[in-house]
Formats: sequence, C-alpha cells, structure tokens
Amino acid sequence: MKFEIITPQGIILDTEADEVEIPAKLGYVGILEGHTPFFAMLGMGELWYRTGDLKKSLFVQGGYFDVQPHSVSVLSEEALDPEEVDFEEISEKKKEQEELIEKGLKGEISAEEFHKALFLNKKYELLLSLKPE
Repeated sequence: MKFEIITPQGIILDTEADEVEIPAKLGYVGILEGHTPFFAMLGMGELWYRTGDLKKSLFVQGGYFDVQPHSVSVLSEEALDPEEVDFEEISEKKKEQEELIEKGLKGEISAEEFHKALFLNKKYELLLSLKPE
C-alpha cells in the first residue's frame, strides 16, 4: 500500500509499506492492505512501518491520519528519524524538564509552565525510547 508522511516542511516519506503502526490519540492502530477507511487524530510516539523484512521507526507528534484500503497518509506537525536525533541533547533537555517538574510540584512555577514541562518530558522520554542500540 502507498504510505506517506507529510509535515509543514513538506513530504517526509513517500513509499510502499506492507504494514504500518500509528500512534493515534487514543492508542496505537495497526494497518494492513485493505483496511477499512477511517480518519483519526494522530497522537505522539513511535510510528513504524514494514516493507518486506525491513522495519523502520519514526517519532511523530500531532496531526491527523487518513486510512484508505490501499493507502495511508499521515499529516503530522513533527516527524523525526531516530537516526538523525542527537540523543545526548535530548537526554539533557529531559533532565531540564524533570527539574521544572520538581519545581512545579513545589508550586515554584506557573501551572502553564508545569504542564509544558510534563508534555516535553513525555516527548523526550518517547524520543529516547527510539534510540538505536
């Protein structure tokens, strides 16, 4: 089936896939050729696709995806290839967010800053889970 990922920067991926797993807003969705059509909100996390024996993962965040019997289109606010991520930098950013969360638990920062720190901490945690071994 045709599989594509589009971000505000343009087409990130345009390929054929035998199987796709996408983080929807309410959980992961597995898709094979001939799937029933539907449209859903994209969550945040690992998106992977398989073509033959090759399996590839990406990090995606926010947007929508459209499933048709012979195609899957992902419209994402952000899509990152783990091979292009600086995991040391992400690890440092995660530590910064953890410090902000601690301050938030003590009431030392605003609720808005606290919620942003929680969100970014989760994002960095998910990115770090994709670190190649």
